[in-house]
Amino acid sequence: MHKTVNVRVITMDAALEVAIQPDTTGRQLFDQVVKTIGMREIWFFGLQNTDSKGLTTWKNLYKKDHNQEDKKGNHLQL
Repeated sequence: MHKTVNVRVITMDAALEVAIQPDTTGRQLFDQVVKTIGMREIWFFGLQNTDSKGLTTWKNLYKKDHNQEDKKGNHLQL
């Protein structure tokens, strides 16, 4: 069984935590988040995170999330 990756997504209105499988793509995560918060106009939005060096990057929606997670094993925060 695959280990799940815990992801915390913070919006202006809410914060939610999602456990995803390591083979989940950024697009699948994004779709799950917008469905959960009820967002309809999604073409203006994406997922971004700040890494341990303080650099803000946009999530690649075509890569699997475990390739983009914090290498220290911390929760991925978006």
